[in-house]
Amino acid sequence: MDPVTAVGLAGVILQFVELGAKVTKRVKDFSSAVDGTPKAFKQIRTELPLIVDGLRRIQRNIDTGSIDKETQEVLLPVVIGCLSETEHLDTLLEKALPLGGDSSWDRRIKALRSLAYDKKIEEIAESLDRYTKSLVFHQVIDNFNSTRLEQQPPPPYTDPFWLVPFDRNSSFVGRDDIFADIDRAFTVQEGSQPKAALCGLGGIGKSQVALEYCYRRRNKGDRCSIFWVNAATVARFEESFNRIASECGITSPDSAKSDAALLLKNWLETQHVGPWIIVVDNVDDKDAFFRGKMATGKAPSECIPHCQNGSLLFTTRSRDIAVDVANPEIPITIHELGKAEGLNLIRKRLRGDYSEDLVFALLQELEYIPLAITQAVAFMVKRQRTIQQYLQQYRKSDATKAKFLNYEFSDHARPENTLESVAKTWKLSFESIRNSNRRAADLLCLINFFQHQGIPAILLQDEDEAEDDFDFQEAAALLKAFSFIDENDSVFSTHRLVQLATRWWLEEEVPEDVDRWAFEALKSIASQFPEPSSRPEPEYFKLGEILLPHAELILQYQFKATNENSELMKAKLLASSGRYIHWSGNYDEARIRFERSFEIRYKHLGEKHVDTMTSMGLLGWTLSIFDKDLLALPILKRLVENRREVLGEDDPRTIDSLSDLATAIALTEDYAESETMQREALARSERILGLRNNDTLNCMAHLAEVLDEQGKAQEAAKLLREVYEIKKDLLGHLHPDVLVVEHNLAFMLSEDNEKTEEAFSLYESNLRNKREVLGPDHSETFVTAYNLIIKLAMSDRVIEARELCEQCLAEASDGPHKSNPRSQEWLTKIDGIRQRLMDVDNDEQAPVAGHQDSDMLRN
Repeated sequence: MDPVTAVGLAGVILQFVELGAKVTKRVKDFSSAVDGTPKAFKQIRTELPLIVDGLRRIQRNIDTGSIDKETQEVLLPVVIGCLSETEHLDTLLEKALPLGGDSSWDRRIKALRSLAYDKKIEEIAESLDRYTKSLVFHQVIDNFNSTRLEQQPPPPYTDPFWLVPFDRNSSFVGRDDIFADIDRAFTVQEGSQPKAALCGLGGIGKSQVALEYCYRRRNKGDRCSIFWVNAATVARFEESFNRIASECGITSPDSAKSDAALLLKNWLETQHVGPWIIVVDNVDDKDAFFRGKMATGKAPSECIPHCQNGSLLFTTRSRDIAVDVANPEIPITIHELGKAEGLNLIRKRLRGDYSEDLVFALLQELEYIPLAITQAVAFMVKRQRTIQQYLQQYRKSDATKAKFLNYEFSDHARPENTLESVAKTWKLSFESIRNSNRRAADLLCLINFFQHQGIPAILLQDEDEAEDDFDFQEAAALLKAFSFIDENDSVFSTHRLVQLATRWWLEEEVPEDVDRWAFEALKSIASQFPEPSSRPEPEYFKLGEILLPHAELILQYQFKATNENSELMKAKLLASSGRYIHWSGNYDEARIRFERSFEIRYKHLGEKHVDTMTSMGLLGWTLSIFDKDLLALPILKRLVENRREVLGEDDPRTIDSLSDLATAIALTEDYAESETMQREALARSERILGLRNNDTLNCMAHLAEVLDEQGKAQEAAKLLREVYEIKKDLLGHLHPDVLVVEHNLAFMLSEDNEKTEEAFSLYESNLRNKREVLGPDHSETFVTAYNLIIKLAMSDRVIEARELCEQCLAEASDGPHKSNPRSQEWLTKIDGIRQRLMDVDNDEQAPVAGHQDSDMLRN
């Protein structure tokens, strides 16, 4: 066989187009360089571009499948002839054309010489003219046939195609809002193609929604053809297109499949009669869909048909991909099921007369994620378990929960009847994220060790490496695109199930990294948690409230290999979170944390390290002030000795320890020794820090308490009033530290009959302010309320006292501190007074004065 013939019509056309363009340029150059060019040259200059253009049109028709093989065989000799004559012409021109560097004499000689070739060129021109006429005739006939086809009425309409490989899901529930969104997206201006993209977390039900939409559209009776394409990989996409092309009669079962995708695309764009919908399912791999190559050499995205009577419905886990494929439409994000939808799904899938409360308990554990619900139901059905039994086993531990998430089952509308699990479904997304953005994968691992909600950005950004904010935002955006996290005003959240699956994935892939990421989380929280403070600002409480849930969780983590770094970081967090918890009113838990912090630091750092002494001081202070425990005495004595040795007598921390020791000594009723020590602490603090320093003012307040215990009421009240006025001036009347002093001053004045009205005024102000700042159910608020109730009852104002009791009990029922032991302790006291006041008339003396416990009331 002739080698030219062997390459086929398309190859010959390509050779001719390249050569024809080159020869056309040479002829043009010759004509412009020499006057009086031969007539044949002028003819060739006109006809050769026409041949090139005509063959290009033929090539386009070949590409779209518009020219059959028989026609190609007929055209091949014509094109070969054109190529042969043009090659001959190229050889002649090589000899006849003057070069750019030739002199004017040489140019004339070559021009005269060219006349000798004029006869040969005329013969070539005549041959090309014949070929041109043949090609023009072919083009005219082709155009005529096309016009005739366009003018003919369309063939009788056949039944629409239904190529959806899954049966309808009989357990499908709800999602009416999503179907409405799809219909809105498919309502476009004339000339535009309807498109919609469903995105959301793996297992959230995107494919199930698309499948149900197909069946609903089919039932509308608008004769719409519906096709389903699996786009998970290039191979599956191509397989889907080949199957559709074969089923629609575009290709025969035994024909080559390499061009099936393009043939199907062209058929849907130009020949399919009536509306059609293609569901392009599982477009989760961006590289595969937009850059992967099929047998045609085209990417899957390039084979998607585009026309106004065809609608495209994509499903993808990535919102970024959804934006790309649905443009200009906004992606439709699918969220968790609603309560009613979740209840209906359980009722459809699981037999048994279960109460709504029990079903909702199950749904809450599974976070209303359809795949997780279906997985749980499959387990219960196979293992013949009730919901109660499932929950009891599921809740045993996080490790047990991870095993349940790995339980494999056959889900509806999964390709090739593969077994699925929640963990396996999300693992694909985890690996995709790791391959495309390592920082995003690291971020997901870190988030795993925080509470799943209310995660501030400061916990996630790497301060040590001064991370570029753009890199962090890109990493977070990728996780949001896969619906693994949400963000609201720089506060992130995730699903608890995502955390469990991430932990499982991490332990499977890189088990040694579990402790590493736990330590990173611990370090992040410990560095961000506000330092212990004796005069906290509003920001302290705001930040502490945000970080405490995350601190609680990471403090429970048991490192597989404990080391000094993780232990000391834990001790730091125990101390700072313990101080915050103290301010929240949970003194018992605060003491436990201070004790653990001290033990860890003592073990690794020794008794005289400044950090150890900090924890030691917090423990001793708590024992003496709140627990009235004499164990504080040896601890604080040792602390004073160590700080004097390490820091010096006049260091503020040494002075603070001395004041705390004096308070502890007062517990032994050695008030004289306590007073002497408090005066020494006050003198040193005033000399080093000044009178208006908070530490100095605290020394003054402690001295006032010791004086009051000794019956020096006037001196004590005068000193405490000075502290109150200065602190109020420095910090404002609503500062928690000011509220403590305000209460103690009211209590001190209430013992003086001449100061009763002022005491009432301070109590009422203090109660009002504590309710505003600390909350109505805070233990410190109850301390003030209790004292005020006692004072009202002793002042023959029983009705007011009883009403205040009832108000406190009512306000505590739903407050955030209702489980706080100290709050409960004070509520019990208040309820006891209320019961004793029930039968007391306003005219009688209330027999409750003996219940006043001044030791418990001092802050």
